[in-house]
Amino acid sequence: MSGFAEYEPGVARQTADVRVRPGELRDLDACAELIVSRTHGSAAERRERLVADLANPDKYIAVAVVGDEVVGYGGVIRHELKPDDPPTTAPTGYYLIGLIVSPAWRRHGIGELLTRDRMRWTAERADAVYYFANQANGAILDLNKNFGFTEVTRDFIFPGAPLEPGTCVLLRAALTDR
Repeated sequence: MSGFAEYEPGVARQTADVRVRPGELRDLDACAELIVSRTHGSAAERRERLVADLANPDKYIAVAVVGDEVVGYGGVIRHELKPDDPPTTAPTGYYLIGLIVSPAWRRHGIGELLTRDRMRWTAERADAVYYFANQANGAILDLNKNFGFTEVTRDFIFPGAPLEPGTCVLLRAALTDR
């Protein structure tokens, strides 16, 4: 079991009235629950981190909603290299993180909508965006290939991320042509 959503390329999308918007304080309980459904841990602790993220101008929370229900979450963070970081540390820049869609709402194009919105937000601040993913996560790798992401390296570390050596790939997309 990989911990990723089951990936079924070619399966037809279902349609739904999904709206993507910046996250708000009222969304954070649902976002925290989505996050811990994948990562485990404490929803209360995750919510506290999300509250701090809302106040940070170098972070962005995007939510997908159907009616009043939050059915997807994705974030953007800014990572800054420090002088004492090892040479394989991921480069300075904005990173797409934590794309999670509620299992009942997968195959509705929500991941694509959240990615487009996070890239739009980042394009207002930078000319490129990064993300990293486990090499076994075919769904996210294929999704982001459609947004112009190309591989940078497989030999990297990211502070605070529990990456197993040799299992992840770092990718980058230019935002200047968007």
